[in-house]
Amino acid sequence: MMKSICNKLLLKWHFLGLQLSGTPLKEDLNELNFVLLELHNVDIKMEDKDMAMILLASLPPSYENFVSFLSVGKDSITLEEVKSNLY
Repeated sequence: MMKSICNKLLLKWHFLGLQLSGTPLKEDLNELNFVLLELHNVDIKMEDKDMAMILLASLPPSYENFVSFLSVGKDSITLEEVKSNLY
């Protein structure tokens, strides 16, 4: 993908607006990984903790207990921690 401002904006928009359905979760995470790879390919750098929080925020309401479990009492969280717990 080209590194134009328009492409970068569209990728960030896609990532920030990502809403995972939760079924099947593996497909949702594959889509997330694809978008993250595309962001990396156009030199968009994001903090790991921000990506983790965006992933948690993109989960469907049925994951509310999961989100609480991973976030309560913590100062930070990693993307890998969220993904490994989802798997």
